[in-house]
This record gives sequence, structure tokens and C-alpha cells, in this order.
Amino acid sequence: MNALIDYEAGQLVELFDQGDDLSIYMFMEKMSIPLDVQGTLVNEISALKQRERHSIAKIIESHGQSAISERLNY
Repeated sequence: MNALIDYEAGQLVELFDQGDDLSIYMFMEKMSIPLDVQGTLVNEISALKQRERHSIAKIIESHGQSAISERLNY
């Protein structure tokens, strides 16, 4: 998993815990996520039973462009 995605997932965990929808969308805008993808991410993250950093990072990665992990663990 990419370190940047891990950081973004952590921020989203905090924002979802606060329940501030505007801040969630503003943060995703700073992440340069297209609006249509933002809605999909919010829906998928909201559907999680437990919002954990790793789970959210997987969702972000699934909608991202790079499938190559930063930590290749050879």
C-alpha cells in the first residue's frame, strides 16, 4: 500500500468519525478525486461496518490509477 494512500485513509477515518460531510468532500477535492468517484467512495466507506484505515485505503486504491504498491516486500 502506498504511504500517501495510507495517510489519506487515516484522514478520512477521522473525518467520517466527526460526521462532517463538507470536510469529507473538501478533503477528497484536495486529493484530486473526480466528483463522480467521490460519491462512490463516500457510499462505499459509509457502508463499512468498521471504518478502519486499512479498509478505507483498500477502497481508495481500488478507485485509483496505480496498482503498484510502494512497499513491494521482496
